[in-house]
Amino acid sequence: MSSTNDYCDVLVIGSGMAGMASTFFALERGLKTIQMSQSSPLQFFSGFFDILGVHPIKENVNWENPWDAIAKLCQDNPKHPYAFLSKEQILQAAGAWFDFLKQLNLSYHYIPNQNILGITPIGSLKPTHAVPKAMWTGISAMMQNKKTLLVDIDRLKGFSARQIKENLQKTWTEIEITKISFPETSGEVYTGHMASALESTEIQKQLVETIMPRAHSVECIGFPAILGSYNHNKVCDNLEKLLGKPVFEIPTLPPSMPGIRLRNALMHALNQKGGQLFQKTVDHIEPDGKYGFIAHTSSEKIFAKNIILATGRFMGKGLIAKRTSIEEPLFNLPVYQPESRREWHQKQFLAQGGHDIHQSGIQVDSSFRPINDNGKVIFEHLFATGSILAHNNWMHHKCGSGVAIASAFAAVEKID
Repeated sequence: MSSTNDYCDVLVIGSGMAGMASTFFALERGLKTIQMSQSSPLQFFSGFFDILGVHPIKENVNWENPWDAIAKLCQDNPKHPYAFLSKEQILQAAGAWFDFLKQLNLSYHYIPNQNILGITPIGSLKPTHAVPKAMWTGISAMMQNKKTLLVDIDRLKGFSARQIKENLQKTWTEIEITKISFPETSGEVYTGHMASALESTEIQKQLVETIMPRAHSVECIGFPAILGSYNHNKVCDNLEKLLGKPVFEIPTLPPSMPGIRLRNALMHALNQKGGQLFQKTVDHIEPDGKYGFIAHTSSEKIFAKNIILATGRFMGKGLIAKRTSIEEPLFNLPVYQPESRREWHQKQFLAQGGHDIHQSGIQVDSSFRPINDNGKVIFEHLFATGSILAHNNWMHHKCGSGVAIASAFAAVEKID
C-alpha cells in the first residue's frame, strides 16, 4: 500500500474461502475492493467442495442429495446460515464460483443434485459435492472398480497408500500399491517441494521410469496430491502422455497442494481483476460517520464504506477463546456461545455429535449483518460471511465451502 490512507467501497477482512469469494463477488459488481489478511488458511483446504453432506450429526446421516439435506437442516435449525438463503442463491453463487475457477484452469467436477464420496488420505470416504478434475478421475475409477496403481512416497508423512487400499478393499478390489523414493530427494519429503520439483520435465521422466515397471497391467495411476504447483494441468498431461494412462490425485494431510494452488491462483486473479490484496493485520476498526469505517493497520488507515468480516473462527482469529468466554476482537460483537466453558466440549474428544463450541459465532439477519442479542442490526454496512457465522457446525455437517461461497454472494448482493 503506497500511501498512509486508502479508500474503498468494500473492505474484506480474511482470505480463506469466504474472504476470497467475498472479494470476487464484490469485484464482479464493480466495487472498489481491498482485502486484508495476515495469511490465508486455504493451505488447509483439501480440494473438496462441500455443500452439505451430513445431518443430523449425532446420527451421522449421509445424504445423496445436498438440497434435500439443506431442506431438512433448515427445518431442524432455522438459525443456520443456509436458512437465510434460497436454493437459487446457492446455485447461482456456486455456478459463478466454478465458472471463475475454470477460467483459472482449476476445473471442478460434480454431478448436479448429488453428493459424491471423496477419498481421504487415510482411505475413508467423505461426502462432498465437487472435486478438482485430477481427483474426479480417481473417484470415477473407484466407482467403476478399475484396476489401479496407488503410488506411495517413501518418507512422506500424512499419506498411506497401504491404508487407503485396506480401508477401500470392499469397495475397490482392484488396487495395487507401490512405494517409491521421489527422484533427487533425501531425508523427509514434503508435498510442496515435490510439487515444485515436478514442474521439471526431467523430474517427471525420472518419476515415470521408477513407476513404469509396476504400471503395465493397470488402467490408471493414483498419487498423493503432489502433481505440480503453478502448472498442475500441464504436469498431469505430461505424466499421462509418458505413462500412457490417466493419473489422479488423492489429498494429503495439510499443507495441501490443492489448497495452495487455489490460494495462489485466486490471489493472482483477484489482483488482475482490480482488487487490492494485502498481507497485513487489521489491528482495530472504528465507525466513521462520514465514510463508514476506518480500519487501522500498523502503518495505514483504510476508509471503507462497507466491511465484510470473513475472519473465520479460532484458527483465523476471527474468534478468540478467553478463559471464560469467546470474543470477537475487531468490533467486540456479541458471540453466540454455550453459557459456560464447561459446556464447550463433550467428555469424549471424538463425540459423535461434535462439540457445542462448534456452534459458536456471530448471529446475523437475513442480509448477513451482525445482530445483537435482541435481534437488532449493529452496523448497517457490516457483514459477516463463512465459518464465523453462528449455528454452523460446518466441519461435521460437511458444508464449509457452500456456506462460505453462498453467504459471500448474498452479503455482496446487499451492498448498495
